[in-house]
Amino acid sequence: MKFIKFLIVAFSLYSWGQQGNYKYNNFGNRSILLSGNVTGSVSDIGLVYYNPARLTELENTGFAFNAKAYELNVLKLTAAFDEQRQLDDKSFGGVPSMAGGTFTLFGERFGYSFISRRRGNLNLSISSREITDNILTSFPDVENYNLKASIESNVKEDWYGLTWAHKVNSNLSLGISGFATSYRYSGGRSISQTIQYNQDNVAYFLNRIGFEQKSYGLEIKIGANYKINSIDIGLNINVPYIEIFEEGSYNYNEVIAGVSTGSDVFYDYAFNDLNAKRKEPFGISIGAGIPVKKSRIHLNIDYVAGLSKYSRIDVPEIDIGEPELTTVLFNEQRSNVFNFGVGGEIYMSEKLKSYFGFSTDFNAFKTNATAFDISTSEAADDAIGADFYHLSGGIDWAMSWANIILGVTYASGSSRFQNPFEQDIGSLEPNNSQESNLKNQRYQLIIGLEIPILDNTFKKLKEKVE
Repeated sequence: MKFIKFLIVAFSLYSWGQQGNYKYNNFGNRSILLSGNVTGSVSDIGLVYYNPARLTELENTGFAFNAKAYELNVLKLTAAFDEQRQLDDKSFGGVPSMAGGTFTLFGERFGYSFISRRRGNLNLSISSREITDNILTSFPDVENYNLKASIESNVKEDWYGLTWAHKVNSNLSLGISGFATSYRYSGGRSISQTIQYNQDNVAYFLNRIGFEQKSYGLEIKIGANYKINSIDIGLNINVPYIEIFEEGSYNYNEVIAGVSTGSDVFYDYAFNDLNAKRKEPFGISIGAGIPVKKSRIHLNIDYVAGLSKYSRIDVPEIDIGEPELTTVLFNEQRSNVFNFGVGGEIYMSEKLKSYFGFSTDFNAFKTNATAFDISTSEAADDAIGADFYHLSGGIDWAMSWANIILGVTYASGSSRFQNPFEQDIGSLEPNNSQESNLKNQRYQLIIGLEIPILDNTFKKLKEKVE
């Protein structure tokens, strides 16, 4: 049987930086400024994510939140149609990435948190009326031409968590965080071409594909913290994702009309309630906080296991006029990944500290479907992703009523892959001989605030219980 592989978006554009890279987003005010290198030394509410055992080392914070208050993402896609033309997208904004607090009850340490684990909304589009040589080859009498192409990707993942930690002895603490998670990922690609020729004739080409995946489940993190003299050593284990509910959908639409007698085609498929699957692998992080007088060095090593190839959405075969039914693939496979990073905490005064950080963020994808290569007859399993490098810096200013954290982060990565707009319509193939290049740069202005507004409430509750 001949298989024509339709590759759908599994992790595309903006979202590949969030889903194929494990350190793309960081959480907790100071943890962000240290580029997430805090497994052994986290000192803010980010401990629920990085190492729950560190909860025993943190005084009650009451309520705290950190915000990616302003975030600029710059995406550039080049060589999809020709060397000079590029698609670009700039998004500016941001939402709080984390909120939560810690408290003591019945002599035990607890934490609560909400994490905007992933956010991504991308829309790239291009239009053109330029009549190229490819069009003239198929339609010598062309009079007017209009091309419209677009790619979109949207991801939203939220975590709702509770954390507990226990001090085993003066040197050793253990902790666990459990999160109920909700995940929604959708995307698609569309390309249309309208050609007027021979005065009264019009040819029309349309190819459109879209999908949506939903998943609800549990994420669990197990942490340990051990103190050797004045050095803190931390261990954090990420348990593989436990999926409880899943659902997927897929749609495909193709139209060719007005080219020649008997060549018109129309295919329209919409599948709902499809079996879907989402996997997040086992991971382990080791970190250390090493004091240097009143300052501190933060070191981190992260390992995330790979995933064997599996189907994220099971889509039925479709009939698009080939001798055999066409198999629709939505596969994913990941490699083992090691990342490392270093951060610095510089003491400036009793009320002011500065921070900096650097971290690698290597891409894990070995195979993943993309919205870029949708309809190639000989398409193999490809992977789109990039190795990112993160830089960060900022200050922590302690005031009488709150702690204010200000800082900036920068991330950059790029990837080369096959032309995203390949479409088998004779000579109207947009630059299919060249690779395309996608570059992603992200700038963040961080504004964090820690206010002990709930601390007194928990103290009063504790007094009543006791």
